[in-house]
Amino acid sequence: MAKAKIDVYQMVTDRIVTALEAGTPPWSKPWKNGATMGLPFNMTSMDPQEGQSYTGINVPLLWSAGYDDSRWITWNQAKKAGITIKSEEAKNWTPIVFWNMFEKDNDDGTVQKIPYLRYYRVYNAEQCDNAPIVESCPEDPSVGYERCSAILDSYGVKIRHGQEGAWYKAHTDLIGVPDPEHFHTADHYWATVLQEMVHSTGHKSRLNRDNFGKDEQTFALEEMIASMGSAFLCAKLGIERPEVMQNQESYISSWLDLLRGDKRAVYRAAKAAQLASNLIMEHNIKKEKAA
Repeated sequence: MAKAKIDVYQMVTDRIVTALEAGTPPWSKPWKNGATMGLPFNMTSMDPQEGQSYTGINVPLLWSAGYDDSRWITWNQAKKAGITIKSEEAKNWTPIVFWNMFEKDNDDGTVQKIPYLRYYRVYNAEQCDNAPIVESCPEDPSVGYERCSAILDSYGVKIRHGQEGAWYKAHTDLIGVPDPEHFHTADHYWATVLQEMVHSTGHKSRLNRDNFGKDEQTFALEEMIASMGSAFLCAKLGIERPEVMQNQESYISSWLDLLRGDKRAVYRAAKAAQLASNLIMEHNIKKEKAA
């Protein structure tokens, strides 16, 4: 009897929905401090020091597994590297997804390439008996703040302090936030600024997402993009996001409604969040090259 075909879109969406139902967005608190902080990466094929890590939907997918270590590996990679995956963890894999191409021969002699989604099974370093030990070397928090400040200066969007809440207005291309001293920590201030900057990437002069002032589902998608994109940036810049964000229950409710009705929505959100964070980080790279 043939195995039932796995719906990869639904499998991934179900994992994100499960995390949201537990009350915590899987991208809400990227790891901080230590050598394995930040964005998840493959321990044998990626070098985080070179900026190599998983991207897009794979980031919240791996974060949702709940491990503190950012390092991941496939079964075959582990075997080749002499790393042993604990026997009791063999079935507790986490999927990462990728696109493949199916070639279809048409009647007119042309070949049509059709993309389809596949997945690998990966394991976290905590699921291995003998993963290499990496010494903790936390970075001075001020380094991340300086990088954030440099990015904001070079990015170009105007920011207005002294506001009662945080917002972005597309029609004026303006960000508003409370004064820094009104936040619990400098990390929380910069996490908020970065989230509003992600909103601003949707402006028509940048990525032109056109998600502003639309229906409830479009609003929910835009808020997911901003929240997820901010998490990507915080993980890259060493900024610790607050565990509970403002209006979290309301956002989670709207995200659950969105994902339960559209199994591809989280993919669109993750893709847009990745594009947004890439655009913002480009200004950091340009600033560093100019220095």
